[in-house]
Amino acid sequence: MKVYAFVPARSGSKGLPNKNILLIDGHPLLAYAVRFGLSLGVDRVILSTDSEEYADIGRKYGAEVPMLRSAAASSDTAMEEDILADFAERLPSAGIPLPDIWIRLKPTNPFRTVESVQRGLDVLKADPGIDSVRIVSPADPRLAVQNSSGFLEPLLADWDPARSIVRRTEMVSAYSPFNLDILRHRVWEELGSQFMGSRIFPIVEHSITGLDVNELDDFEIIRAIIESRPRPTVVKRYLPDNMDLAAPAGGTTSDPRHA
Repeated sequence: MKVYAFVPARSGSKGLPNKNILLIDGHPLLAYAVRFGLSLGVDRVILSTDSEEYADIGRKYGAEVPMLRSAAASSDTAMEEDILADFAERLPSAGIPLPDIWIRLKPTNPFRTVESVQRGLDVLKADPGIDSVRIVSPADPRLAVQNSSGFLEPLLADWDPARSIVRRTEMVSAYSPFNLDILRHRVWEELGSQFMGSRIFPIVEHSITGLDVNELDDFEIIRAIIESRPRPTVVKRYLPDNMDLAAPAGGTTSDPRHA
């Protein structure tokens, strides 16, 4: 079974410009994903980017960048299925056969473990009926929305509207699904935008794995956690040790304080 990890790193982020190469502890965010991919021992680690600057950084940390993304996979509305379509169309012409399994490693989710990914790969190898695996983190289901009058009301029916407070244990279990994906290439070929399929096996990990950089405040919180010394045990567990290596000489990285 051929397994590739891919790191999606578009340069056109609007909420936090160049977030994928912002520095944490001397390393750009995308480097954490690349190094993690290499630590998995998979067949290839490929960076998908529309930027030569990002491509240079990815290569310095060990990723393959056989081509820059196509325009269709680089737009503001492009999704993961567009990246997979770009790979399917262009990797073979670059001499790279398509894999059986893709592992999606978002640069903005730096906390993960090799053990969880290996377990996910084992699940897919053992059961052909499972479409994909998602590493998820626990989420609080006690959510509220604004009603038409502008006031809060429970989102889920599990929350009895006659009560102002409910225990989380009284609600349905909920998970954040945007941490890490392991999927079969053939499922994307068959289903397109439903590329994870309908039989998605969850692996529930620590809530730290759900931390994601969407805006500057998120970035500063994650940077403070990673740069703390000594690092808390939970951080050391979910951050690869090889990120302690010195950043490679040369290349370009960004710091939001100087953006």
